Amino acid sequence: MFLVLILGFAGFVSGMIGFGFASMGVGVLWILPPREGIPLLMLLSACSQIFSIRQLRSSMTPLRKWWPHGPAPCVIGGWAGIPVGLWLLSHLDTKLLCSIIGLIVFGYSLWTILRPAEMSPRRRTLPSALGVGLLGGVVGGFCASPGSVMVIWANLLGLNKEDQRATVQPYILAMQLMALLIFALRGGVFSGCLGILWISSFIVVLVTTRLGVMAFQRLSDRAFNQAVFVLLSFSGVSLIVKGFGYWGVVLAKIDHLIVLHL
Repeated sequence: MFLVLILGFAGFVSGMIGFGFASMGVGVLWILPPREGIPLLMLLSACSQIFSIRQLRSSMTPLRKWWPHGPAPCVIGGWAGIPVGLWLLSHLDTKLLCSIIGLIVFGYSLWTILRPAEMSPRRRTLPSALGVGLLGGVVGGFCASPGSVMVIWANLLGLNKEDQRATVQPYILAMQLMALLIFALRGGVFSGCLGILWISSFIVVLVTTRLGVMAFQRLSDRAFNQAVFVLLSFSGVSLIVKGFGYWGVVLAKIDHLIVLHL
């Protein structure tokens, strides 16, 4: 029951905001080991994205218009960035990188929520779309948060809530499908136990995603942006928390240095 409640809440948030399923559903790792919990979150998040995109298909960019003004440049950049992010994950201290990204995301979100007036929107170009998609893929590769970059970019462009989702959601879904493909190619991840968990929670996620989409349709652009950046600030804090181990080592070294000079 606890598992269903967590996933149901994650489905509602994802349906209402367009992202954040994993951030809200991470509590399943209190119940399930990562071997089952992480693929389950990925599968259900992709299902939630597909269902909410279908519900909002009238405001989504038609596939034939994805290039160059739709989400296609971002997706291409994102797919190119994932291998770079995975390389960083293997070769660098990702706790420090996650902390830096988390501080940027949290700081921007807090500033957006508290700023007194709207900013002048930036102009979208093809190179900027490719670059933002690439950066999102890199960030997604080493700390599993590709959507945060796209959400900030969509906000800087001054898009309304429908256009934001038409830009961000296809990108996130494309990154999730690529991640699932990588998991499948590695093998040994998708098991019978995972299938049972997915079947038992699939309907709940679809129902709560639908409720979230209905809530989204009632939100004003301002209320939607506020909800987005509250969730994004939570995501930033989560990334900072991931880096606590790194900062503990840094503080220990500083403390040791001070003791040596006393």
